[in-house]
Amino acid sequence: MKMLQKTILTSLLCASLQLAASEGEIKEAISTATKHYQAGELSQAIAQLDYASTLIRQEKGEQVKKAFPDAPSGWQAEDADSEVAGSAMFGGGITASRNYYNDQQRIEIQLMMDSPMLQAFSMMLSNPSMIAMSGGKLTKIQGVQAVQKIEGEQLEIQFLAPGGAMITLNGDKTAQSTMLALANAIDLKKL
Repeated sequence: MKMLQKTILTSLLCASLQLAASEGEIKEAISTATKHYQAGELSQAIAQLDYASTLIRQEKGEQVKKAFPDAPSGWQAEDADSEVAGSAMFGGGITASRNYYNDQQRIEIQLMMDSPMLQAFSMMLSNPSMIAMSGGKLTKIQGVQAVQKIEGEQLEIQFLAPGGAMITLNGDKTAQSTMLALANAIDLKKL
């Protein structure tokens, strides 16, 4: 019982960490899960597999940060951040974001991937009637259908990358051309 508690605690702690794991750690977790499975210790096997999948998500989260474009001329960008949720938390997934700014405007790009919650967003973004009812306007970003919505002084652009990642840009509506340029510069192959 103590082993199970320790394994679960380790898995939960690792879900909140943002450090990339080594290939050896991932292989060891999978190997340990296999041993637990073969011994009939199914709870421990599940915990180790959850741990391994969290380590892999962390690694992917680090890679995903490379998809963000550089700051446009006259703008600055903060370092990209990524967070990983283990499968025990909302089914898992990866989120990443990066903020861009100049003296008067601010734009944030958010990415969400590998989450079961994306299915609902996918259905919403693929339904032109729902988009129109919500006040959205259809456009294309890198050949993919996207939605632009203006609320007050804020503009939001959302689209799904071919690999299934949801991309959301938020910022001042006066920065629309910069937002569109940033959206078109995201490296979708790295998602």
